[in-house]
Amino acid sequence: MLVPLLSRITRLPVLCPVALALTILGMTIGCGLDESAEVDCRCARDTDLATFPECRGVELATDEAVAGSLFSTRIPDCPSGELLFLREPTTPEAVLFNVRDTFEGFSAVQYVDQLSEDFLFIPELSGLELYPEIYNPPDGYNPDNPANRDTLWAREDERRFATNLLDRTQFQQVTISRWYIPGEDQRILHADEPERETYLFDYIVDFIEQPVDGNARAFELRGRMEVDLVTPSEENPVWSIQRWQDFRAGQNDQSFTELRGAFAQ
Repeated sequence: MLVPLLSRITRLPVLCPVALALTILGMTIGCGLDESAEVDCRCARDTDLATFPECRGVELATDEAVAGSLFSTRIPDCPSGELLFLREPTTPEAVLFNVRDTFEGFSAVQYVDQLSEDFLFIPELSGLELYPEIYNPPDGYNPDNPANRDTLWAREDERRFATNLLDRTQFQQVTISRWYIPGEDQRILHADEPERETYLFDYIVDFIEQPVDGNARAFELRGRMEVDLVTPSEENPVWSIQRWQDFRAGQNDQSFTELRGAFAQ
């Protein structure tokens, strides 16, 4: 069972949470699609105000005004909360940032879209021991032994976990303060497999539950992950996560392995 830890989080979940300030420009607000670029979106009648608070109280453009704008066809409406603006999966880094954004944006369906059909999650041993009935490891299980990997957690398990976890009725906020940092974290290229790349980086993820009797509990995950991403071809790259191996940060820290155990069903 996850132990709630008090934490102070001031950053609100946004549809494109990439450390860029959303700025209202006329009838549009900037929505970051990668770590350096912005794409404008237009405040619309059904825009999710919890995600885009800048749209609250903004006078909406009329259809006539939009039609008369030279650039109106190029500015999409800010989403209603059903789908997020994500990067095209043409690079491994784009997929990693999409994973972060789908967690913060509570989009389980779009998160699972970032995974390959043969996706595998490799749990860390301490978390696995807390949930043996969930992971059901064979005798002598070794996470570094490829023969063991497909016996524990595959894509359907991950889909069920994401659906159970990314639920706004349970959590009011998910904030990822540490994730992959280009140029700083380790990236491994495979000369014999150019369609596969491996990334190793630390993660810190904070969850704030919906309040009960006026009190909202919080807990934090800390660990390290090793992720293999693959693409069918180099010519027309469509990257996805094939393997995610989890590592606990410290003895008293909670990990993604524990989180999966708690939200598997």
